[in-house]
Amino acid sequence: MQKQQRTLLELWPIIQEDFKKFISDRPGWFISALEKACETKGTRGWHDVETVIKVLQFLKDTEVEY
Repeated sequence: MQKQQRTLLELWPIIQEDFKKFISDRPGWFISALEKACETKGTRGWHDVETVIKVLQFLKDTEVEY
């Protein structure tokens, strides 16, 4: 089964609140995401930690010009 990829526009209704929290308080968003992952048992918690690490790595490696 092939995984379907979605665009940001397609995901907007789903991610809008998380994105607002992320933009307004990045350190708080990461701390909250890691706390939730810590509370989650099994592989799902580790998957969430890995995702937070990937987001941090992306932000570190991506230069943004305004």
